[in-house]
Amino acid sequence: MENLNNDLKEVVITGTRDNENVKKSQMGMEKISVETVSKLPVIFGERDILKVIQLLPCVKSGGDGQSGFTVRGGTINQNLNLLDDEPVYNVSHLLGFFSTFNTDAIKDVSLFKGTAPAQYGGRISSVVDVKMNEGDNQHYGGIGGIGLISSKLNIEGPLQKGKSSFLISGRRTYADIF
Repeated sequence: MENLNNDLKEVVITGTRDNENVKKSQMGMEKISVETVSKLPVIFGERDILKVIQLLPCVKSGGDGQSGFTVRGGTINQNLNLLDDEPVYNVSHLLGFFSTFNTDAIKDVSLFKGTAPAQYGGRISSVVDVKMNEGDNQHYGGIGGIGLISSKLNIEGPLQKGKSSFLISGRRTYADIF
């Protein structure tokens, strides 16, 4: 009879605890993923990251006729809004109806409501750090949609497979028609 020797490969299981946010030293930080945004109901078919931020504790809308949001009693201009580490001074269009950020092209968003880390500089109220998708460097793909108040298109794919990619994202509102 032949002796068979079967070696098993190593299995590594990782995860996060439910109380992981209590054990971290960074307090007052909320991480918002695109999956979370996609699960929320939308108005007029438009997903908006700024509206999701306004649903978080300690954050409220800037008020009627104003765009933006306030955090913990601050003012709108005390928030630092970053898009891939570059400041964005006006985060909404048309009195706050449309966000500057196209949700289809966003990877994740971090909102610092308390003391922000030193690399963000000094802002009194909050820091919103938006990170964009980098495009799929393996497969071509796209997503689009036609809504009541806007249409959008997102196209991505590899320039050199496995090494570089492109991402083209656009949105057009119908506000000028009305």
